[in-house]
Amino acid sequence: MRKEKDEIIELFHSHLVNTEMTVRDGFWDELAQEIPVAYQHRRRMIFLRVAAAASVLLVLAVSSATFWYFSPNQEIEEAFTQIVAANGGTLDGDGVLARPLAQPLKPVLSKPTPKSYGMLKQYTEAEEEESMTVSMSFSFSATIRNESEPRHNREGVWQAKVEGEGEASGVKEETSISQNTKNSNLKKHLWAVKAQVGTTLPADNGTYKMPISVGATVERKLNKYLGVETGIVYSNLRSEGQKLHYLGIPVKMNVTLAETKKWDVYATVGGVADKCIAGAPDNDFKNEPIQLAVTAGVGVRYKINDRLAVFAEPGISHHFKTDSQLATVRTERPTNFNLLCGLRMTY
Repeated sequence: MRKEKDEIIELFHSHLVNTEMTVRDGFWDELAQEIPVAYQHRRRMIFLRVAAAASVLLVLAVSSATFWYFSPNQEIEEAFTQIVAANGGTLDGDGVLARPLAQPLKPVLSKPTPKSYGMLKQYTEAEEEESMTVSMSFSFSATIRNESEPRHNREGVWQAKVEGEGEASGVKEETSISQNTKNSNLKKHLWAVKAQVGTTLPADNGTYKMPISVGATVERKLNKYLGVETGIVYSNLRSEGQKLHYLGIPVKMNVTLAETKKWDVYATVGGVADKCIAGAPDNDFKNEPIQLAVTAGVGVRYKINDRLAVFAEPGISHHFKTDSQLATVRTERPTNFNLLCGLRMTY
């Protein structure tokens, strides 16, 4: 078998040893030019993939660390301890609820009939002590019961009322602690930090490309439905042979329209002030003044957990005309549709 394979290889070798194939003119020059380009493209793709993976890991690490840092573990433990104490129990070392055994009520004897000696009623020494005990019990029960009730069932009614008042007191304390816990949770979620990425429609058949904006804002809840938001936003306006860089300060009012356990729907209205910081021939305030705009939209937010959520805000904006001589997508299409997406974290 091996000898036959050697013969076949020798046959191919004898016929193809001096075989040549001609190529078209300039083939080797084109190949020499394409190899470095392909190598650079491959290096660029590897760098972009590594950068994207590093960015995702960084965002996950920062979000996890922040969520862990702001987790109210100690406050939850304190609230749970208060609820247990309100129900008459205690926590042992393993966190197990231990309720004290109910103490039996000490029977109270009715006041004995005094012995009569003529017109005077007197007690013996033992009867005097018993009478004092009954008198103290009667005095305590009289503070919580009406004196119009018969004497013989007064102690039984007092016992039932004490038990009823104890249960009602426990319910009130538990309700109060639960309400305080809700109020404290509401206070902890008054602030929110948002990281967002946005864009708008292009203009003039693609001559002015879709601008890209990246920003970070802080939101403060005024009450359950209203919130104020502000921060800083960077925008990149591109066109043929022109790249302008803007820095803006948005101010918005957010109104919650509907809220569920996982979804929130809200409306937003506000304005933004943008200033060109790079890309223009002269970036001073005289040649490139501040450009004002008004914005409005509707947002949808999905809650990943109690603190982290993702959101999307489609809306509309209108940029007012300025004295700038540069034409941008904002001058060609002053009223434009925009879209913001990002991450929202409450604390």
